[in-house]
Amino acid sequence: MNLKPIPIGVDRVPQYNNAFEKSIAEELNLNFLHEITRWVEPAPGRYIWEMIESLLPYEDTFLLHLKELKDRGYVIQITFTNVHMDHKHLPAYLEGKGFSDSYLLERWERYLEGFLNRYGDMIDFIELGNEVNIYFGQHPEEWPEYVEYVKLGSQVIRREKPRISIGVTFALTEGRLEQYWRDIQPYCDHLAVTYYTPCSIFEKSPTAEALDPNSEKHFAKRLDEAIRIAGEKKVLIQEIGCATHPILDSSPELQAKFIHMFFRWIREREDKLLAISWLSLMDWNYEETKRALEGQLDQRLLDHERFMRYLTSLGLMYEDGRKKPGYYAFKEEIIRYRLSR
Repeated sequence: MNLKPIPIGVDRVPQYNNAFEKSIAEELNLNFLHEITRWVEPAPGRYIWEMIESLLPYEDTFLLHLKELKDRGYVIQITFTNVHMDHKHLPAYLEGKGFSDSYLLERWERYLEGFLNRYGDMIDFIELGNEVNIYFGQHPEEWPEYVEYVKLGSQVIRREKPRISIGVTFALTEGRLEQYWRDIQPYCDHLAVTYYTPCSIFEKSPTAEALDPNSEKHFAKRLDEAIRIAGEKKVLIQEIGCATHPILDSSPELQAKFIHMFFRWIREREDKLLAISWLSLMDWNYEETKRALEGQLDQRLLDHERFMRYLTSLGLMYEDGRKKPGYYAFKEEIIRYRLSR
């Protein structure tokens, strides 16, 4: 089967006007960008892009970045983080309203129309929430209302920019995917997922278990389950990664091994896949990450060392710029994959 190569990226790389990341993207042969955004509307009808335009000489770098990448042949995915992991983030004037509130839905439709009119021609995939099963696992009473929110969003996108493929992102490690997908799949064109090793950060679950084909925690079994659940629709792997910190029973060498095994899996499943993005290029600074996520994640997570060591050791490079074995594995496997097509 002679298939077109799947677009492959590293999360949010390259960033706008970042010469270093641009050179890395070229070296790694990247052609897929996953970017996040949020419904930002300080007051009814006041949109962030209009506010930027009113502050000349400031420029809409989000728009300029998307245009530049499309000119270079990138495939682009945008994920709305109004539901993001264990939190929801709505415009302040809508706080306290349910997702199916008539006024909220009216404003959501107007916002999406404006957003798509400005950015839609540069976007290939849109996700209407990020790892939403984490939040709704804690707030199941809100799920039926959220389905209505996604339904309307899907209708607007299909009306305004029918070329865009619509999805909602789920965390594979959180479970309950099948029941959520059953409710929401009529309004989606694809299933988007995230997956990481180690298998658990809250109990001893060595990364090696995810690499063992005989283990129930083998990564391929989790990803194959997503393909099964998606049915006739394809799967977009929005984020995939392997932390390397020893406190997680992992290592840079295990990350490299995971990358080699993952690309082998890609070659066997590529007819079921839309795009893939690795997280992340470089390890994040521990204290800066903790500060940046305050108010976005539960404080108990930010105070949990294993969770923070997981978040801050996912890079293909160390924080100081040194390349891990996984960097070279990733580069080798992309070249091999491209040449094999």
